[in-house]
Amino acid sequence: MRIGRRAPILLLVALATVATIALADVIFVYTGNINVEPMTTTPLSFSTGPNAGPTYTAAEPYINFTGTNSGFTATLVITNSSAVYYYEAGQLTVNTAGYIYVNSISTSYTTTTAPVQSMTIYIQNTSGSTQCTFQVISGGSPTTTPSSSCSLGTGTYYISIYVSPNLPVTSSSTETVTVNFGYNVISSTSVPVPT
Repeated sequence: MRIGRRAPILLLVALATVATIALADVIFVYTGNINVEPMTTTPLSFSTGPNAGPTYTAAEPYINFTGTNSGFTATLVITNSSAVYYYEAGQLTVNTAGYIYVNSISTSYTTTTAPVQSMTIYIQNTSGSTQCTFQVISGGSPTTTPSSSCSLGTGTYYISIYVSPNLPVTSSSTETVTVNFGYNVISSTSVPVPT
């Protein structure tokens, strides 16, 4: 008799469990159409600055800065000095006002210790005043990203790079530093972008 009274309750509990499992996977499907169109003028354009090769050939043994609409490549030398400052190595043309920030940084090097102890990138206006300061390496390691954003109006700016090497510098002291910038044309929010 005890089983008979409990059987309906156990049956209801079992049915409730099965019903919950059976109804848990209901998927509604929606379609999103994404149209991709080219932008005729890029918001930012990088080019060689007045103090770097290949344009300024006297600087080319020390720094070479090549810019495109998608970024830049800089090749620079370090030596057994406390620091090296590459002044106005790159040029940045801002076609659309916005907010620039460092989205991510990665490094790779051929020695056991990172050759670069610290690295800072400065964006300066044509009068020489610093608009933005981004420390990208500190203590031999990439800094935390994304960084705070920095406002840029339309116009021409220069990029300067300050590097402190880990001493002593040897012939095998090579390092590649990849800095990915974000540029928000809507607000000052530094939105992390997948790399």
